[in-house]
Amino acid sequence: MSSESFIRLLSQPLAVSVIVYGSFAIALLLFLVYIDVKYYLRVYRFCRKNAEKSATREKEFLPPVSLIVYACENAASLRRNLPELFKQDYPDFEVVVVDDASTDETRDLLNRYAEQYPRLYYTYVPFDACALSRRKLAITLGFKAVRNDYVVVLDATCLPSSRYWLRNMMRRFSDGVDIVLGYTRFDMSFSRGACYAAYDRLLFSLRYLSCALCGNPYMGEGTNVVYRKSLFFGHKGFSRTLNLRYGDDDLFINEVATSRNTRVEISPESRVDVYTDDVVSLWRMSKLRYCFTAPYLRHSRRYLFVFEQLSVYLFYAALVAMVVIQPSHPAVWGAILLLLLWRGIMQTWVYKRLARTMDMPPLGMKVLLYEWLRPAVNLYYYFSARRRKEENYTWCRMKL
Repeated sequence: MSSESFIRLLSQPLAVSVIVYGSFAIALLLFLVYIDVKYYLRVYRFCRKNAEKSATREKEFLPPVSLIVYACENAASLRRNLPELFKQDYPDFEVVVVDDASTDETRDLLNRYAEQYPRLYYTYVPFDACALSRRKLAITLGFKAVRNDYVVVLDATCLPSSRYWLRNMMRRFSDGVDIVLGYTRFDMSFSRGACYAAYDRLLFSLRYLSCALCGNPYMGEGTNVVYRKSLFFGHKGFSRTLNLRYGDDDLFINEVATSRNTRVEISPESRVDVYTDDVVSLWRMSKLRYCFTAPYLRHSRRYLFVFEQLSVYLFYAALVAMVVIQPSHPAVWGAILLLLLWRGIMQTWVYKRLARTMDMPPLGMKVLLYEWLRPAVNLYYYFSARRRKEENYTWCRMKL
Protein backbone atom coordinates (compact mmCIF):
# COMPACT_ATOMS: atom_id res chain seq x y z
CA MET A 1 0.00 0.00 0.00
CA SER A 2 1.45 3.38 -1.04
CA SER A 3 1.61 6.35 1.32
CA GLU A 4 -1.14 8.15 -0.62
CA SER A 5 -3.46 5.13 -0.35
CA PHE A 6 -2.74 4.87 3.36
CA ILE A 7 -3.55 8.58 3.87
CA ARG A 8 -6.83 8.16 1.96
CA LEU A 9 -7.64 5.17 4.16
CA LEU A 10 -7.05 7.16 7.30
CA SER A 11 -9.36 9.88 6.01
CA GLN A 12 -12.29 7.47 6.27
CA PRO A 13 -13.81 7.44 9.79
CA LEU A 14 -14.73 3.74 9.63
CA ALA A 15 -11.23 2.73 8.62
CA VAL A 16 -9.74 4.76 11.44
CA SER A 17 -12.07 3.10 13.92
CA VAL A 18 -11.15 -0.35 12.61
CA ILE A 19 -7.44 0.39 12.89
CA VAL A 20 -7.75 1.89 16.39
CA TYR A 21 -9.97 -0.85 17.81
CA GLY A 22 -7.99 -3.58 16.07
CA SER A 23 -4.73 -2.28 17.53
CA PHE A 24 -6.31 -1.99 20.95
CA ALA A 25 -7.62 -5.57 20.72
CA ILE A 26 -4.19 -6.89 19.75
CA ALA A 27 -2.50 -4.99 22.59
CA LEU A 28 -5.11 -6.27 25.04
CA LEU A 29 -4.63 -9.84 23.84
CA LEU A 30 -0.87 -9.60 24.25
CA PHE A 31 -1.28 -8.21 27.76
CA LEU A 32 -3.75 -10.95 28.75
CA VAL A 33 -1.49 -13.69 27.37
CA TYR A 34 1.37 -12.17 29.39
CA ILE A 35 -0.74 -12.37 32.56
CA ASP A 36 -1.59 -15.99 31.80
CA VAL A 37 2.04 -16.89 31.23
CA LYS A 38 3.16 -15.19 34.44
CA TYR A 39 0.43 -16.92 36.43
CA TYR A 40 1.20 -20.41 35.16
CA LEU A 41 4.95 -20.03 35.48
CA ARG A 42 4.65 -18.63 38.99
CA VAL A 43 2.48 -21.52 40.16
CA TYR A 44 4.81 -24.02 38.51
CA ARG A 45 7.92 -22.43 40.02
CA PHE A 46 6.61 -22.57 43.59
CA CYS A 47 5.41 -26.15 43.27
CA ARG A 48 8.65 -27.30 41.65
CA LYS A 49 10.71 -25.69 44.41
CA ASN A 50 8.61 -27.40 47.05
CA ALA A 51 9.02 -30.75 45.31
CA GLU A 52 12.79 -30.24 45.20
CA LYS A 53 12.80 -29.32 48.86
CA SER A 54 10.74 -32.43 49.64
CA ALA A 55 13.40 -34.56 47.96
CA THR A 56 15.94 -33.51 50.60
CA ARG A 57 15.76 -35.52 53.77
CA GLU A 58 14.67 -33.54 56.81
CA LYS A 59 14.87 -34.48 60.46
CA GLU A 60 11.97 -36.79 61.20
CA PHE A 61 9.32 -35.67 63.64
CA LEU A 62 7.23 -38.64 64.78
CA PRO A 63 4.76 -37.64 67.51
CA PRO A 64 1.59 -39.66 68.10
CA VAL A 65 -0.98 -38.88 65.38
CA SER A 66 -4.74 -39.36 65.11
CA LEU A 67 -6.54 -39.86 61.80
CA ILE A 68 -10.17 -38.71 61.52
CA VAL A 69 -11.94 -40.47 58.64
CA TYR A 70 -15.33 -39.07 57.63
CA ALA A 71 -17.68 -41.70 56.18
CA CYS A 72 -21.18 -41.35 54.76
CA GLU A 73 -22.55 -44.30 52.80
CA ASN A 74 -18.95 -45.35 52.09
CA ALA A 75 -18.87 -49.04 53.02
CA ALA A 76 -17.16 -50.01 49.75
CA SER A 77 -14.51 -47.30 50.16
CA LEU A 78 -13.86 -48.28 53.79
CA ARG A 79 -13.49 -51.93 52.79
CA ARG A 80 -10.86 -50.93 50.22
CA ASN A 81 -9.03 -48.11 52.02
CA LEU A 82 -9.22 -48.69 55.78
CA PRO A 83 -6.88 -51.71 55.89
CA GLU A 84 -4.33 -49.72 53.87
CA LEU A 85 -4.24 -46.97 56.51
CA PHE A 86 -2.98 -49.47 59.08
CA LYS A 87 -0.06 -50.36 56.79
CA GLN A 88 1.51 -46.94 57.34
CA ASP A 89 5.14 -47.04 58.38
CA TYR A 90 4.60 -44.88 61.44
CA PRO A 91 5.30 -45.79 65.09
CA ASP A 92 2.22 -44.44 66.88
CA PHE A 93 -1.12 -43.54 65.32
CA GLU A 94 -4.81 -44.23 65.73
CA VAL A 95 -7.74 -44.11 63.29
CA VAL A 96 -11.11 -42.67 64.32
CA VAL A 97 -13.91 -43.20 61.80
CA VAL A 98 -16.94 -40.93 62.15
CA ASP A 99 -19.98 -42.47 60.48
CA ASP A 100 -22.52 -39.91 59.33
CA ALA A 101 -25.70 -41.99 59.81
CA SER A 102 -24.91 -44.38 56.96
CA THR A 103 -27.66 -46.80 55.97
CA ASP A 104 -25.38 -49.28 54.18
CA GLU A 105 -23.20 -51.89 55.89
CA THR A 106 -20.74 -49.33 57.26
CA ARG A 107 -21.58 -50.05 60.89
CA ASP A 108 -21.19 -53.83 60.54
CA LEU A 109 -17.94 -53.31 58.69
CA LEU A 110 -16.55 -51.07 61.43
CA ASN A 111 -17.53 -53.61 64.08
CA ARG A 112 -15.58 -56.33 62.25
CA TYR A 113 -12.56 -54.12 61.63
CA ALA A 114 -12.47 -52.97 65.27
CA GLU A 115 -11.79 -56.56 66.30
CA GLN A 116 -9.07 -56.89 63.70
CA TYR A 117 -7.31 -53.54 64.25
CA PRO A 118 -6.82 -52.49 67.90
CA ARG A 119 -6.00 -48.90 66.90
CA LEU A 120 -9.37 -48.41 65.18
CA TYR A 121 -12.12 -46.46 66.95
CA TYR A 122 -15.43 -45.19 65.61
CA THR A 123 -18.30 -42.96 66.54
CA TYR A 124 -21.54 -41.81 64.93
CA VAL A 125 -23.39 -38.66 63.99
CA PRO A 126 -26.99 -38.90 65.24
CA PHE A 127 -29.42 -39.53 62.42
CA ASP A 128 -31.82 -36.85 63.68
CA ALA A 129 -29.19 -34.06 63.87
CA CYS A 130 -31.14 -31.36 62.04
CA ALA A 131 -30.34 -27.76 61.12
CA LEU A 132 -26.62 -28.51 61.35
CA SER A 133 -23.73 -29.01 58.99
CA ARG A 134 -23.39 -32.76 59.37
CA ARG A 135 -19.78 -32.88 58.19
CA LYS A 136 -18.76 -30.12 60.60
CA LEU A 137 -20.53 -31.97 63.39
CA ALA A 138 -18.82 -35.22 62.39
CA ILE A 139 -15.34 -33.69 62.37
CA THR A 140 -15.99 -31.96 65.70
CA LEU A 141 -17.03 -35.31 67.20
CA GLY A 142 -13.87 -36.78 65.77
CA PHE A 143 -11.70 -34.12 67.41
CA LYS A 144 -13.39 -34.80 70.72
CA ALA A 145 -12.74 -38.52 70.34
CA VAL A 146 -9.05 -38.43 69.36
CA ARG A 147 -6.34 -38.77 71.99
CA ASN A 148 -3.42 -37.05 70.24
CA ASP A 149 -2.68 -33.39 69.52
CA TYR A 150 -1.72 -33.90 65.86
CA VAL A 151 -4.76 -34.77 63.78
CA VAL A 152 -5.12 -35.73 60.10
CA VAL A 153 -8.52 -35.20 58.44
CA LEU A 154 -9.50 -37.56 55.61
CA ASP A 155 -12.52 -38.85 53.72
CA ALA A 156 -13.39 -42.53 53.48
CA THR A 157 -12.72 -42.33 49.73
CA CYS A 158 -9.09 -41.27 50.32
CA LEU A 159 -6.16 -43.64 50.04
CA PRO A 160 -2.53 -42.61 50.74
CA SER A 161 -0.20 -43.05 47.78
CA SER A 162 2.48 -44.79 49.88
CA ARG A 163 3.12 -46.34 53.28
CA TYR A 164 5.35 -43.35 54.10
CA TRP A 165 2.55 -40.80 53.73
CA LEU A 166 2.30 -39.99 57.45
CA ARG A 167 6.08 -39.68 57.83
CA ASN A 168 6.26 -37.21 54.95
CA MET A 169 3.36 -35.11 56.21
CA MET A 170 4.66 -34.95 59.78
CA ARG A 171 8.23 -33.98 58.87
CA ARG A 172 7.02 -30.49 57.96
CA PHE A 173 6.18 -29.76 61.58
CA SER A 174 8.63 -27.70 63.56
CA ASP A 175 8.47 -25.02 66.23
CA GLY A 176 5.51 -22.74 65.57
CA VAL A 177 3.99 -24.89 62.81
CA ASP A 178 0.37 -25.91 63.42
CA ILE A 179 -0.89 -26.78 59.91
CA VAL A 180 0.49 -28.89 57.05
CA LEU A 181 -1.40 -28.80 53.77
CA GLY A 182 -1.18 -31.86 51.54
CA TYR A 183 -2.17 -32.62 47.98
CA THR A 184 -5.16 -34.74 46.90
CA ARG A 185 -5.42 -36.31 43.45
CA PHE A 186 -8.59 -37.53 41.75
CA ASP A 187 -8.37 -40.98 40.22
CA MET A 188 -9.02 -40.89 36.46
CA SER A 189 -9.97 -44.50 35.75
CA PHE A 190 -13.42 -45.06 37.19
CA SER A 191 -15.87 -42.93 35.19
CA ARG A 192 -16.27 -40.92 32.00
CA GLY A 193 -15.19 -37.33 32.34
CA ALA A 194 -12.81 -38.20 35.17
CA CYS A 195 -9.82 -36.86 33.22
CA TYR A 196 -11.26 -33.37 33.08
CA ALA A 197 -12.34 -33.55 36.73
CA ALA A 198 -8.81 -34.55 37.76
CA TYR A 199 -7.26 -31.82 35.60
CA ASP A 200 -9.55 -29.13 37.00
CA ARG A 201 -8.95 -30.34 40.56
CA LEU A 202 -5.18 -30.21 39.98
CA LEU A 203 -5.29 -26.56 38.87
CA PHE A 204 -7.63 -25.66 41.72
CA SER A 205 -5.36 -27.30 44.31
CA LEU A 206 -2.26 -25.63 42.91
CA ARG A 207 -3.81 -22.23 43.51
CA TYR A 208 -4.01 -22.46 47.28
CA LEU A 209 -0.87 -24.60 47.56
CA SER A 210 1.24 -22.09 45.62
CA CYS A 211 -0.12 -19.26 47.78
CA ALA A 212 0.85 -21.15 50.92
CA LEU A 213 4.29 -21.84 49.46
CA CYS A 214 4.93 -18.15 48.93
CA GLY A 215 3.81 -17.34 52.49
CA ASN A 216 0.16 -16.44 51.91
CA PRO A 217 -2.01 -19.44 52.89
CA TYR A 218 -5.71 -18.80 52.50
CA MET A 219 -7.49 -22.18 52.41
CA GLY A 220 -7.09 -25.94 52.48
CA GLU A 221 -9.01 -29.11 51.69
CA GLY A 222 -10.28 -31.58 54.27
CA THR A 223 -8.99 -34.62 52.38
CA ASN A 224 -5.30 -34.34 53.24
CA VAL A 225 -4.54 -31.80 55.92
CA VAL A 226 -2.89 -32.03 59.35
CA TYR A 227 -3.49 -29.58 62.14
CA ARG A 228 -3.27 -29.58 65.88
CA LYS A 229 -6.14 -30.39 68.17
CA SER A 230 -5.18 -27.47 70.39
CA LEU A 231 -5.46 -25.13 67.38
CA PHE A 232 -8.93 -26.47 66.57
CA PHE A 233 -10.36 -25.99 70.04
CA GLY A 234 -8.34 -22.82 70.64
CA HIS A 235 -10.30 -21.18 67.80
CA LYS A 236 -13.57 -22.82 68.93
CA GLY A 237 -13.68 -25.14 65.96
CA PHE A 238 -16.31 -24.28 63.37
CA SER A 239 -18.33 -22.03 65.67
CA ARG A 240 -17.96 -18.98 63.41
CA THR A 241 -19.42 -20.76 60.37
CA LEU A 242 -22.10 -22.96 61.90
CA ASN A 243 -24.73 -21.16 59.83
CA LEU A 244 -23.07 -22.53 56.66
CA ARG A 245 -23.51 -26.11 55.55
CA TYR A 246 -20.11 -26.24 53.82
CA GLY A 247 -16.68 -24.77 54.43
CA ASP A 248 -15.48 -27.03 57.23
CA ASP A 249 -12.00 -27.20 55.71
CA ASP A 250 -11.40 -24.12 53.57
CA LEU A 251 -13.08 -21.58 55.86
CA PHE A 252 -11.43 -22.90 59.02
CA ILE A 253 -7.95 -22.91 57.43
CA ASN A 254 -8.69 -19.45 56.02
CA GLU A 255 -9.39 -18.28 59.55
CA VAL A 256 -6.38 -19.77 61.36
CA ALA A 257 -3.59 -20.16 58.76
CA THR A 258 -0.68 -17.71 58.68
CA SER A 259 2.69 -17.58 56.97
CA ARG A 260 4.37 -18.73 60.18
CA ASN A 261 2.13 -21.61 61.27
CA THR A 262 1.48 -23.25 57.87
CA ARG A 263 3.65 -25.51 55.71
CA VAL A 264 3.02 -27.45 52.49
CA GLU A 265 4.00 -31.00 51.56
CA ILE A 266 3.39 -32.18 47.97
CA SER A 267 5.94 -34.94 47.47
CA PRO A 268 4.59 -38.00 45.61
CA GLU A 269 4.82 -40.10 48.77
CA SER A 270 2.65 -37.63 50.72
CA ARG A 271 -0.15 -37.55 48.16
CA VAL A 272 -3.64 -38.87 48.82
CA ASP A 273 -5.73 -40.37 46.00
CA VAL A 274 -9.52 -40.17 45.89
CA TYR A 275 -11.10 -43.42 44.68
CA THR A 276 -14.82 -43.54 44.02
CA ASP A 277 -17.10 -45.07 41.42
CA ASP A 278 -18.31 -41.63 40.32
CA VAL A 279 -15.46 -39.13 40.36
CA VAL A 280 -17.42 -36.68 38.22
CA SER A 281 -20.30 -36.41 40.71
CA LEU A 282 -17.84 -35.86 43.56
CA TRP A 283 -16.06 -33.18 41.52
CA ARG A 284 -19.35 -31.46 40.69
CA MET A 285 -20.31 -31.28 44.35
CA SER A 286 -16.87 -29.92 45.28
CA LYS A 287 -17.15 -27.24 42.57
CA LEU A 288 -20.55 -26.10 43.82
CA ARG A 289 -19.47 -26.16 47.44
CA TYR A 290 -16.42 -24.04 46.73
CA CYS A 291 -18.58 -21.55 44.80
CA PHE A 292 -20.89 -21.44 47.82
CA THR A 293 -18.12 -20.71 50.32
CA ALA A 294 -15.65 -18.67 48.20
CA PRO A 295 -17.32 -15.31 49.05
CA TYR A 296 -16.54 -15.98 52.73
CA LEU A 297 -12.81 -16.48 52.20
CA ARG A 298 -10.91 -13.56 53.66
CA HIS A 299 -7.68 -13.02 51.76
CA SER A 300 -6.43 -10.73 49.05
CA ARG A 301 -4.89 -13.66 47.16
CA ARG A 302 -8.36 -14.91 46.26
CA TYR A 303 -8.93 -11.75 44.23
CA LEU A 304 -5.75 -12.41 42.27
CA PHE A 305 -7.30 -15.65 41.07
CA VAL A 306 -10.52 -13.85 40.26
CA PHE A 307 -8.47 -11.44 38.15
CA GLU A 308 -6.72 -14.37 36.47
CA GLN A 309 -10.07 -15.91 35.52
CA LEU A 310 -11.31 -12.53 34.34
CA SER A 311 -8.26 -12.21 32.11
CA VAL A 312 -9.20 -15.50 30.44
CA TYR A 313 -12.71 -14.26 29.71
CA LEU A 314 -11.33 -10.97 28.37
CA PHE A 315 -8.90 -12.91 26.18
CA TYR A 316 -11.70 -14.74 24.41
CA ALA A 317 -13.83 -11.59 24.27
CA ALA A 318 -10.96 -9.75 22.56
CA LEU A 319 -10.61 -12.59 20.06
CA VAL A 320 -14.29 -12.29 19.20
CA ALA A 321 -13.94 -8.52 18.89
CA MET A 322 -11.09 -8.91 16.42
CA VAL A 323 -13.17 -11.27 14.28
CA VAL A 324 -16.11 -8.87 14.33
CA ILE A 325 -13.97 -5.88 13.38
CA GLN A 326 -12.10 -7.60 10.54
CA PRO A 327 -13.87 -10.89 9.79
CA SER A 328 -12.12 -11.50 6.47
CA HIS A 329 -8.67 -10.00 6.97
CA PRO A 330 -5.95 -12.72 6.86
CA ALA A 331 -3.70 -10.80 9.26
CA VAL A 332 -6.43 -10.88 11.93
CA TRP A 333 -6.85 -14.64 11.66
CA GLY A 334 -3.09 -15.08 11.63
CA ALA A 335 -2.75 -13.07 14.83
CA ILE A 336 -5.57 -15.06 16.47
CA LEU A 337 -4.02 -18.39 15.56
CA LEU A 338 -0.57 -17.29 16.74
CA LEU A 339 -1.91 -16.10 20.10
CA LEU A 340 -3.94 -19.28 20.61
CA LEU A 341 -0.93 -21.38 19.66
CA TRP A 342 1.39 -19.47 21.99
CA ARG A 343 -1.02 -19.75 24.90
CA GLY A 344 -1.69 -23.43 24.17
CA ILE A 345 2.00 -24.35 23.93
CA MET A 346 2.72 -22.55 27.19
CA GLN A 347 -0.13 -24.30 29.03
CA THR A 348 0.78 -27.71 27.63
CA TRP A 349 4.44 -27.21 28.57
CA VAL A 350 3.62 -26.13 32.11
CA TYR A 351 1.09 -28.92 32.67
CA LYS A 352 3.54 -31.53 31.39
CA ARG A 353 6.04 -30.47 34.03
CA LEU A 354 3.41 -30.10 36.72
CA ALA A 355 2.16 -33.59 35.90
CA ARG A 356 5.69 -34.89 36.37
CA THR A 357 6.08 -33.03 39.66
CA MET A 358 2.63 -33.99 41.00
CA ASP A 359 2.71 -37.54 39.60
CA MET A 360 -0.22 -36.94 37.27
CA PRO A 361 -0.65 -38.84 33.99
CA PRO A 362 0.16 -36.78 30.88
CA LEU A 363 -2.85 -35.57 28.91
CA GLY A 364 -1.13 -34.42 25.73
CA MET A 365 -3.30 -32.27 23.50
CA LYS A 366 -6.28 -32.75 25.80
CA VAL A 367 -4.87 -29.85 27.82
CA LEU A 368 -5.80 -27.44 25.01
CA LEU A 369 -9.38 -28.73 24.88
CA TYR A 370 -9.72 -28.58 28.66
CA GLU A 371 -8.37 -25.02 28.79
CA TRP A 372 -10.92 -23.92 26.20
CA LEU A 373 -13.68 -25.59 28.22
CA ARG A 374 -12.69 -24.33 31.68
CA PRO A 375 -13.98 -20.73 31.35
CA ALA A 376 -17.44 -21.94 30.31
CA VAL A 377 -17.50 -24.65 33.00
CA ASN A 378 -16.45 -22.22 35.73
CA LEU A 379 -19.10 -19.73 34.65
CA TYR A 380 -21.73 -22.47 34.71
CA TYR A 381 -20.92 -23.48 38.29
CA TYR A 382 -20.61 -19.87 39.42
CA PHE A 383 -24.13 -19.02 38.24
CA SER A 384 -25.46 -22.38 39.47
CA ALA A 385 -24.15 -21.60 42.95
CA ARG A 386 -25.62 -18.11 42.81
CA ARG A 387 -28.98 -19.53 41.85
CA ARG A 388 -28.88 -22.13 44.63
CA LYS A 389 -27.02 -20.17 47.29
CA GLU A 390 -29.67 -20.87 49.93
CA GLU A 391 -28.52 -24.50 49.96
CA ASN A 392 -25.32 -23.41 51.71
CA TYR A 393 -27.27 -22.44 54.82
CA THR A 394 -28.06 -25.00 57.47
CA TRP A 395 -31.68 -23.94 57.72
CA CYS A 396 -32.30 -24.92 54.09
CA ARG A 397 -32.99 -28.49 53.09
CA MET A 398 -30.04 -29.86 51.09
CA LYS A 399 -30.69 -30.64 47.41
CA LEU A 400 -27.20 -31.58 46.20
